[in-house]
Amino acid sequence: MSDRVGHVPVRANRVRDGLAVALMMLALLLPWNLQFGLGVPGSRGALFAVLVVVTLLAVGAALLPHVRPPTEIRRVCRVRLLLAGPYVLLAIAFVGYHLAQTVQHGGTGAVPPGVGPGLLLGVAGALLAAQPPITSITIEDNAFRRWYAVARVIGFLSIALATLSVAFNLYWRLRYLFVTDGTFGGRDVGVVLTTALYGAEALIALVIASRWLTEKTAAARLATTAVGSAGAVAATLTWIAGVGRDIDAFHGIAQNTSTAAIGYEGYLAWAAVAGIVAPTTLYAVFLIKPPTIGAYRGAAQKCLTLIAFWAFASATLRVVDYLVALSLDLPRALYDSVAMTVFNLVTAVIALWLHRNLTNSTVAAAFGGVLVVFSVANVAIGVALAPRYAGPAPDAIYGNNLAQQITSTFDVTISVLSLIVLAVMLFTGPLAGYLHSRSGRGKPRTAAPAPAEPPTVIQPVPQAPTVPRIVRRREDPTTVMEAPPTTVLENPTTALRIQRRPSNPN
Repeated sequence: MSDRVGHVPVRANRVRDGLAVALMMLALLLPWNLQFGLGVPGSRGALFAVLVVVTLLAVGAALLPHVRPPTEIRRVCRVRLLLAGPYVLLAIAFVGYHLAQTVQHGGTGAVPPGVGPGLLLGVAGALLAAQPPITSITIEDNAFRRWYAVARVIGFLSIALATLSVAFNLYWRLRYLFVTDGTFGGRDVGVVLTTALYGAEALIALVIASRWLTEKTAAARLATTAVGSAGAVAATLTWIAGVGRDIDAFHGIAQNTSTAAIGYEGYLAWAAVAGIVAPTTLYAVFLIKPPTIGAYRGAAQKCLTLIAFWAFASATLRVVDYLVALSLDLPRALYDSVAMTVFNLVTAVIALWLHRNLTNSTVAAAFGGVLVVFSVANVAIGVALAPRYAGPAPDAIYGNNLAQQITSTFDVTISVLSLIVLAVMLFTGPLAGYLHSRSGRGKPRTAAPAPAEPPTVIQPVPQAPTVPRIVRRREDPTTVMEAPPTTVLENPTTALRIQRRPSNPN
């Protein structure tokens, strides 16, 4: 890469680095897992001091190009990476600790530490601060190709970790079948069926979204930005809101439940890759005037595919849960199960219709609003109609009094994702012309030539031929006079000469 700086889009760099600082500051106020973070009992002060130090270093990396304008782009890129690197290493250490605890205490009932909203936001902010400044040189020389390669590696790694997570979960849940001498009965069939179906649902949903991380198209990177942002926002809202415990047994920190083994390997990977690909992708897309509608709609279709799958899978699992409870004569509520299943099916049908009819902008935007309403209603109904124990919820930062965990943080993620899809449909549909006219209002306009009218064929009307006449002015009457008499000379003179004036000798 050249040492020259070239053209620097100041606004794009300020927005990216300002967002990086805001995310890392917010990460200090949120828990990083069930054992560490602001407001989490038993958090270690020394670890919190380390977090503050690495946060200050990463903030310095984000502010470096703005405090001191760069003269050599290569040196700035190297310094930003070195300053933000410790923050990323600390995040990797938290993930490694979670992996070790999950494998060590698997099948014992111990709750793994998980990954909290603070870690999601912090990793995204640190990766934003570590990237090179956006300049004409970095774009021309494709200085971000290594970052895109890292994003693809994270995508493949998340799929591998999710597969291992589901496999471990299936093993721990069904291990008792091989270590006990009891007979294989109907309850065992129910356990095997629900464990396999819930694990398959979680794994397929993660593979759908994580595949976007491995693609090189603008639509895939926009969809990755959307799902990463939605996951981080959902985890934060679930932690802050008082109803978060009813949505997620781990209060939005660890979605690694006994039935849906999807957690850090999904949300954290999506947030990290969103922090990598979002700045340059959005800068390149917004640079095109008018914007490329195909990239936005392609990203919206990918998000709608994920929403439709999750809604259909949730409806299927609700039917399976009711049938298992009916076969085992367990407590059940037909009305509640039917109501939640119908809401899931309606959400799935709307998402599929929108996937096929995004070109009809006005109608699609209206149905996009309906999709948002049904997505949020699924969460509200899941909390309101969930079966509960008679006792109160535990006092720890995780756990609730639900007899069965129905809703999850991923349902909130789907709600936020549907809201993002609605915004895309509005800005590429009904509001596109209005925004385009406002963007060109302040520019001087030149008078455009009037469009040429189509030629008109006129049939000539036959007319009688007319002979042109010469009109003369009427002359006054004149009198003709006789010529005077002349004298005829018999002998003409020869002495008549033409006398010339003598010329001046001077």
